[in-house]
Order: sequence, then C-alpha cells, then structure tokens
Amino acid sequence: MKVSFPSFSPMGAMAALLLLVTMLQLAVHGQAEAPPANTVSIEGFSYNGDGCPSGSAEGSISSDGQALTVMFSKYTATTEGRIQKQMRKSCVVTVKLNYPPGFVFTLGTVTMRGYGKLDAGIKGTIKTSYYISGLPGTASATHNFNGPFDDNYEVADEFIAAVESTCNVVRNLQLNSEVRVNPGKIPLPSNGLLTMDSQDLKLTQKFYFKWRRC
Repeated sequence: MKVSFPSFSPMGAMAALLLLVTMLQLAVHGQAEAPPANTVSIEGFSYNGDGCPSGSAEGSISSDGQALTVMFSKYTATTEGRIQKQMRKSCVVTVKLNYPPGFVFTLGTVTMRGYGKLDAGIKGTIKTSYYISGLPGTASATHNFNGPFDDNYEVADEFIAAVESTCNVVRNLQLNSEVRVNPGKIPLPSNGLLTMDSQDLKLTQKFYFKWRRC
C-alpha cells in the first residue's frame, strides 16, 4: 500500500521535528516512576500523643511502595462530659523509611476511614500534616464533618503545599494528626464522637506516595 504525505518546507519540517523532540523530552521528564516492588519498607516506627498511647498504633508499607497505612486503636475524640482534653486528641508518628537511592517522594493524598456520631450542630474535624526531618515546609490536609451525622466514613483529601524529600538522603517522615469535636454552645444532652474504622473504633490513615527519579 502506498501512503503519501503532504509536503513541507525544510524549515517547517525542522521546526516540527524540534517540537516533537521537545514534547517527548518533557513527557519523559514528567513521567512518574516508583521504586521497584518490595524495595520500600519501614525501618523504624515510633509515636507519641494522647490519641495514641503506647501499644495502640501500627504501620505498614504496601509491597509496591505506593502507600503507607497507619492504624490506631484508641484514637477517639468525644464531647462526653464536655471535658476539653477529651474533645481534642492528637498524635505524632515518626517513620524511618528505607528505599533505593535515586528517588524522592511527596505524599499526595491521605485517605481516612472511621466512624462519626455527631448530633445536630456539633462539628468534627480531622487534620493531618507531615514534614520531613531537617527540611523546611509542612503539608496539611483537613476534613470537616457537620452533625447530624451517624455513619462510617471514608474520605480522601490532598495535601496542601506538598513537601518533597531530598535525593540520596533518607530522612525521617513526621506525621502529625488531630481529631477534634466541637459542640460550640449546643446544650446537653447533645453529644458527638469522631474516630477513624468503625466496628472496633479504629482510626485508619492511608498515605499515598508520589515518587520520581532525581
């Protein structure tokens, strides 16, 4: 089969070729590439805060290195008794990662799963932020719930101003979170609680990595 092409001037052909090469270079440069499967792991893991007492948290990395899951078993904020320290719980998780040289990462989104029971007028808030030890900048994601609400939930939020690690230097990842319920001036007996996996009141956060070669 004979295929004919429209004719171009030499200068026009050269310009088209340069444009094509530039587009290909940009595409390759912007292409996401993660470390090989099973090469990203947690080497150390510690936590501290009134939302995560000793023995109440655990963490794991997916085999493809794309997700970090942190689970808590006693992370619940409640308005019961209207005690201020019970209405806000927080936790700081320090994660020591191990991954191959030549890659850097940011955390793109965080998925939060749990259960909320908020009477009318009561507000619940989940806030998660992270930073990388020794580097400037903090990224955060916040989700609000407004009563009346009584259900399991799963929400995914993007981090604002995501922070990137540095090439060939593996630093600790610091994850800060807070769960808060605010009754405002709503009188008793109205109450609310907010936690993260509903059946056994576990709070679960799943962080999604964005990798690139450096």
